[in-house]
Amino acid sequence: MGTKSSGFFTTLKWAFFCLFCLFGAFGAQSAFAANPLTTDFYSADAAALVHNDSLFIFAGHDEQGPQGNNNKAFIMNDWHVLVTDDMEHYHDYGAVLSVKTFKWANASAFAGHCEYRNGKFYWYVAVHHGTIKENGSEGFAIGVAVADHPSGPWTDAIGHALITDNTPNDVKLNIDPAIFYDGDDIWMYWGSWNAGRRVKLKENMIELASTPEDIKIKDFFEAPWMHYFRGNYYFSYASGYPSTTNYSMAPSLNGPWTQKGVINDKMENSETNHQAIFKYLGHWYFMYHGANSPGGWTYRRSVNIDYLYYDRDGLIQKIKHTDGVDPVNNALIEEGGYRLTVSHSNLALEDNDGVVVQQTADEKNEAQLWVLAHGDSARYYTLKNFATGRYYCPPKTLLDTVKTSETACEIRIENASAKKGYFLFADYDSDYLGDVLNISKEVGMPVITWVRTGTDNQKVQFAKAELPKVEPPTDSILPDSGNGGTTGIARGSMDALNTSTLQQVRYDDGARVIRLAAETSWALLDVNGVVVRRGYGREIQVRFVRSGMYFVRTGKNTAMVMVR
Repeated sequence: MGTKSSGFFTTLKWAFFCLFCLFGAFGAQSAFAANPLTTDFYSADAAALVHNDSLFIFAGHDEQGPQGNNNKAFIMNDWHVLVTDDMEHYHDYGAVLSVKTFKWANASAFAGHCEYRNGKFYWYVAVHHGTIKENGSEGFAIGVAVADHPSGPWTDAIGHALITDNTPNDVKLNIDPAIFYDGDDIWMYWGSWNAGRRVKLKENMIELASTPEDIKIKDFFEAPWMHYFRGNYYFSYASGYPSTTNYSMAPSLNGPWTQKGVINDKMENSETNHQAIFKYLGHWYFMYHGANSPGGWTYRRSVNIDYLYYDRDGLIQKIKHTDGVDPVNNALIEEGGYRLTVSHSNLALEDNDGVVVQQTADEKNEAQLWVLAHGDSARYYTLKNFATGRYYCPPKTLLDTVKTSETACEIRIENASAKKGYFLFADYDSDYLGDVLNISKEVGMPVITWVRTGTDNQKVQFAKAELPKVEPPTDSILPDSGNGGTTGIARGSMDALNTSTLQQVRYDDGARVIRLAAETSWALLDVNGVVVRRGYGREIQVRFVRSGMYFVRTGKNTAMVMVR
């Protein structure tokens, strides 16, 4: 196939291969050696909190002796906090919280969950109560610690337990608290021994706002975790003992819940299974513990992280255990010119008659040159083709081609892998992004919208490129015209516009457009003479252009415009 192909033939070709996309996209991941996250101590029951672009991990600490000793019990006295911003290097703040923090507790630093609210961090943990214990129970209670930062110092937020054996409708084993905020209410889930509960919390995070109620999940054993995605609520949990991780789905927090089965199999040499599911910088992750550190066993566990994927219907795919996930670069991308290359094919992304295709890389081809600018929110950008002046604007419809548009649109761009490149999201909330059918390395194949699968055909490399320059404006600039829009106009010949037209160049602050009096070919230049946009018409969209001074050039004529 040549460097140009008809849109109809190309569409037929990618549609013909879409079944391969459906069944072949979930390929094996190349991973970096990062699992377990640490071997400095045995860790378990970890919860995740994303805050200010950092991932904080709140983990229990196993202190049991080597496998084979006769003390078959969990020995846990404190909790650690780890932090990362690249999914490769983890800093351990140490044992920042212990049973001794709670004067009413006397043992067992079991699983917990931390939530940020009202400017503070609230850490909900399960411990043995020193005095309250009903017949038939183990005397566990749930306490709350508070701090200004995950590293501490942590203090008892209440001075007594939030949940005990005396709480109405509690369970015999009050462990494994998990917090979920649905936008209206703050819920805490907990439980074990096949009995789970949920309760509303007050806004202050340290008082109950309702009576505990049954979660009504039939195969629940312990380790509740709630998250939301693509219009559905997902309740994941340990099922059976030794445990698998299962999940159920519902259209609301009140159900009805539909059981969907196992997503994490029983762990080798570890009877428990305890998960956290979270999204961090464009990836969904599944955190769990295993016994994969030297000397590990059921009571000496270690925390691991692997990718979590959904299919096109939002069902969670079975977790694949690996050596670890790819390191990422969470720094924002610099504005400027780039050439974009698809990782799996080493072909360049090109605007081809309004459709984004992969094409043989050619540094002289300006249709493969893209101008990136920051959008209105962090990690949202505009991506404009230098040659055509059109924007990368993917549809949110699955298996539709990614087209370019004359109108600017923002897209979410996240680093997929520090080594392999970026994800270009069509719909960040739904996990839809740009994809090239993974069997194809042919030129002319279009980018389509598909679900995030992590395969290399969904990763794009950004290589810095120098934007072509034009001569900086040399025409004499008149003082401010006082017309409310144009700060000045240029004198000189009127190749494309006559004098009256040029005098009517105006910046419309409300619409954020530069208006011309007549249709013409134009170029928008920054103060360094670099072309920011090119086009034809009587309006120049500057919605996503930074405020400052610019020049509108038509032929040999130049007008200076201040964009606010």
